[in-house]
Amino acid sequence: MKRIAWLTDIHLDFLLTQQVTGFLTSVAALRPDAVLISGDIAEAHSICEYLQRIDEAIGTTIYFVLGNHDYYYGSIAEVRQRVARFCAERPRLHFLTYADVARLTPGIGLVGHDGWADGRLGDYPGSLVVMNDFKLIAELTGRTKKDRWEVLKGLGDEAAAHFRRVLPLAFESCQEVVLLTHVPPWREACWYDGRISDEQWLPHFTCQAVGEAILEIMAARPDKRLTVLCGHTHGQGETQPLDNLLVVTGGAEYGHPAIGRVLEFD
Repeated sequence: MKRIAWLTDIHLDFLLTQQVTGFLTSVAALRPDAVLISGDIAEAHSICEYLQRIDEAIGTTIYFVLGNHDYYYGSIAEVRQRVARFCAERPRLHFLTYADVARLTPGIGLVGHDGWADGRLGDYPGSLVVMNDFKLIAELTGRTKKDRWEVLKGLGDEAAAHFRRVLPLAFESCQEVVLLTHVPPWREACWYDGRISDEQWLPHFTCQAVGEAILEIMAARPDKRLTVLCGHTHGQGETQPLDNLLVVTGGAEYGHPAIGRVLEFD
C-alpha cells in the first residue's frame, strides 16, 4: 500500500520559521511514500529556499507544480527555469510542469502542470476583480485589460497542450492517472466558502482550456480513470463531470497550512 500526502496552497512564506518546521514535521510524521503539492508554496524570490526545506524535512519523493503566488515579484519564464535547474540537483524534487509521466505505483500514473486562470469562464470583460498577479508577475504587468487577457489565454492554452500530450501518454501504460494542477479546470470545481464562484471571480480562478482538454481525453477513454487535484481558490469541494473523472479542489487558509488529503493506492 502506497501512502501519498497531498498539499495545496500552503504559503509557507506566511509562517514563522518554527511554524514551517512544525508543519513539515507533521507531514513527515505520516511517513508518506510521496508528497504532491499543487502550487502556492512561496514567492519567486524564496521558492527554491522553501523547496529545499521541504525536501530536507520530509525526505521522500516530492512532486509539485507552481501556483500564481510562486511567481510574485518575478517572471513566469525565469522562475520555471530556475526551479527546473534547482530540481535537477535534488533527485527527490520533481517539477511536473517540465516533466512527462511519473509513477505513483506500477499501475497509477501522475501528470501535472501549473495551469493558469485563462479568463474564459465568467465575465472577464466585466469583472472588477484586480488580481495581485497583474501587479506582481512580470508577464502581466503594464498591460491593458484586453492585452492581459491574451496573455492569460496563452498561458491556459500552454497548460492544455501539455495535458493533451502527456495524459494520453500516461494512459498507454496506466489504468488510472492522477493529474496535479493549481487552477480548477471547471466552474463546478471553483469552490469558495462552500459555493461556486460567481461571474466576477470565475475568470481569475478557472482554466477552461485545461478543462476542455481533460473532458475530451476522458470521454474517449471510458475504461480509464482520472483524479484531478487542484487548489487556488482556498475553497474545498468535489465534482464528477464524468463517471471516470473526479475533481478535488483543496481548501486552504493563509497562515494555517494543512494536509489536504492522504491517498492510498495498492
